[in-house]
Amino acid sequence: MKRFTLGFIIGGVICSALTGFAVEYAVTANPFPIRVDGVAKSIEGYNINDSTYFKLRDIADAVGGFTVGFANNTITISTQAEQSEPASDDEPITIHEGEVSQRRFAREGDTVIKADGTEVVLKKGAHGVLGEGQGVAPDLGLEVPTGGNRRVQTDRVFSGLTDFKDSTGKSVVNARYYVNKLTGEGHWGSEWMAMTSEPTTEGTFEYQLSEDKNWIWLGGGWIDMSVQNPTDADLQTIRDANGLN
Repeated sequence: MKRFTLGFIIGGVICSALTGFAVEYAVTANPFPIRVDGVAKSIEGYNINDSTYFKLRDIADAVGGFTVGFANNTITISTQAEQSEPASDDEPITIHEGEVSQRRFAREGDTVIKADGTEVVLKKGAHGVLGEGQGVAPDLGLEVPTGGNRRVQTDRVFSGLTDFKDSTGKSVVNARYYVNKLTGEGHWGSEWMAMTSEPTTEGTFEYQLSEDKNWIWLGGGWIDMSVQNPTDADLQTIRDANGLN
């Protein structure tokens, strides 16, 4: 009987060292058609030593019932029970921060579970922005359907911001999600503009943070923290300068 295995293929040949000797297996493309509940599916697969392997995310997309993500250098798998759509679109949902998932945009009353397990119930702040001052990025990892394709708000922050990506990984530049790496707070660009503006007074020392921690005084001017991508060392310098440790 042909066996089918979920897994990842890294190279064209797999070498397994066991008790001093190596075993090599040739890798060929899966030659068999694939049907899910009777429906033909195009899923890239590999045949190795009479077993067929598929990429885990491809199986999740074809079969459903679970989602696959990558956050904090960890591969994450969430079952449908954990991220199922509510019976009513008005009911609150649970969001696992940073995980790629198919759901609606975050709303007031939804619960965000951070990487450290902390649970935060979303609410609007003084400027009417969801999650303002709560230190979470609820729409990070969100998959959004656009026509026949999907574009993904990925969990990768580059130059302080995260772009929508389509199924090929191409950036879709008309929607950007900015994350303040110091506070962990994330918002869409229009939300950041609504809730924060450049301080009107000059800073008094290098790396000084504004009261809302969204601006930093550096080199004689204020810099927007949400569009920066400071290293861990930079973040520690900022904390030290502002007595945040």
